[in-house]
Amino acid sequence: MIFEKWGISANQNQWNISGEPCSGATVDECIALATNGYNPFIKCDCSFNEDTLCHIIGMRVYALEVDSVIPDELWSLNFLIELRIQRNHLSGSLSPIVSNLTALKSLDCNFNRLSGQLPKELGMLSELEFLGIGANNLSGPLPSELDNLTKLKTLILGTNDFSGPLPSELGNLTNLMELCIDNSRVSGWLMALNLQEEFLTLLSLVAYGTELTGRIPDFIGNWSNLNTLRFFGNSFEGPIPSSFSGLTNLTELELRNNKISDSIPSNIGDYLSLQHLDLSFNNISGQIPNSLFNLGSLIYL
Repeated sequence: MIFEKWGISANQNQWNISGEPCSGATVDECIALATNGYNPFIKCDCSFNEDTLCHIIGMRVYALEVDSVIPDELWSLNFLIELRIQRNHLSGSLSPIVSNLTALKSLDCNFNRLSGQLPKELGMLSELEFLGIGANNLSGPLPSELDNLTKLKTLILGTNDFSGPLPSELGNLTNLMELCIDNSRVSGWLMALNLQEEFLTLLSLVAYGTELTGRIPDFIGNWSNLNTLRFFGNSFEGPIPSSFSGLTNLTELELRNNKISDSIPSNIGDYLSLQHLDLSFNNISGQIPNSLFNLGSLIYL
């Protein structure tokens, strides 16, 4: 019924056409939800012991130019584990009854036209590991209830119209590996996140084109697994923390177009994994350290 409302249907060669949706490729364990050639697609699980029914556990509607709202029927699929509906023209808001999807581990709504505020009920999806809502028209403050998503590994919020400070509660997401808040109107000090040393799992932090202010915190230098840090187009001030030399896995450091001052750290040659360094369009002064040329990186000053 959901596909009918969206005006899409599966290729007849993809699924069993017996009239039973949970058949054929949908129950074939060798065919994953993202397998090429299967779009739109669902995955089913028929191994539940409490009844003889099959349940939809995965749905993919990727880049099919669906121009509609998300029907309430989708939120009734409470066995759903993975939902991929990115790169369409879906509009309207995310319904609070998204909270019905308590088994959901991955929700990808990136690149649509969703609007309104994020419902606080997202915080009830305690199994969620991936939340992608970037490149939409979402607005308003980020709900503090997101701190309940303690299993979250990837959080993509960028290219929306969010406003206000980043909730300090996001510092509770200590399993995060990727955080993207680019091109939004979130503001305030990064220090307000209260991430400190607990954020050791983070591999990628992207926060460009926002309204973040203040000094870049020294404690970022403790995130030893970090490999990508993009902070360009903000209003940071003060120097580059000398603690960044502790980021031994860092391959990309982009601090372009901020208000960073002082000199380039003399120990920058200790950033041994660095492949891309961009410090252009700042207020940096002083001499270029000789150690900089030990990097063999793409360097923009």
